[in-house]
Amino acid sequence: MSHPTLEDVAARAGVSRALVSLVMRGSPKVGKERREAVLKAADELGYRPNVMARGLAAGRTGMAGVLAADLHDPLFASVHDGLADEAARRGVRLLLASGGGRPARERAALGELLDLRLDGLLLAGPRIAAAEIERAAAGCPVAVVGRPLRSAGVDCVTGDDAAAVRLAVTRLAELGHRRVACLNVGRSRLEKAFEAAVDEAGLTAVEDLRWGSPGAPTAVLALGDVTGTAALTSLYRAGLDVPGEVSLIVHGDAPGAAAAGVTTVAAPAAELGRLAMAALLDRIGGGGGGGGGAAGEGRRVTVPPVLTERATTRALTP
Repeated sequence: MSHPTLEDVAARAGVSRALVSLVMRGSPKVGKERREAVLKAADELGYRPNVMARGLAAGRTGMAGVLAADLHDPLFASVHDGLADEAARRGVRLLLASGGGRPARERAALGELLDLRLDGLLLAGPRIAAAEIERAAAGCPVAVVGRPLRSAGVDCVTGDDAAAVRLAVTRLAELGHRRVACLNVGRSRLEKAFEAAVDEAGLTAVEDLRWGSPGAPTAVLALGDVTGTAALTSLYRAGLDVPGEVSLIVHGDAPGAAAAGVTTVAAPAAELGRLAMAALLDRIGGGGGGGGGAAGEGRRVTVPPVLTERATTRALTP
């Protein structure tokens, strides 16, 4: 069944197509009686304006694309909350796509979004090459959240991961821990930050995770929400009391952390999303970093971490 058109609404209301178009655009040139007749006919037919076509004709769609590298990343839910709230506050609709965790699929999804000629694109944790992002930004406003980039014309919002690691290690030292392990699956770039933080705090970095041995760690820092979940599961399966025997801090801000009582350290994910969408919409509107495409230098926004203590950390008992 085809969708009702402007012609269908005009025929039902007994007016011209041009008059229906004026009503749909909110023109003040149409009298009250004929406006009500057109709106009544549109309602009866279930007519909805073609937002994409109307936007392209006007040079703006009022829509922005959001490309998530992986919808299964638990952090993205919180990031999306922030960016969606900002978009709604500013009257912008969002079209969501995903790369499915695969760069090739992400590359294809980016091309599909660009083909739609949306007003701008927000890339969440992109895995494609920086050069590909720069090419997209040459013709369309682009902002990135969750990945540090040094690309002209691309606004970038990230958390300060190194500061988060330092904050976590410092807190564990304050709680009396002296042997700390770092689980860093997929986060090897933070190894140096962990080592520096441990040295500064006068602690010992432990790689031996044979629980019960004399040199086993009394505290664990897990980098990433997925790694944190795996660490907590492993500790429980080993029969350890968390935090009685081992304290755990997770570098991440997944929605389930609060419900599970996990101590976390991270830049608030919703705030990352909000700031990234604000940067994108400013660029679309010509503010901040400049109008569309690569106009204006890209902004670099770094959000400081917050440590939220819950049930997986406590002071070490002598």
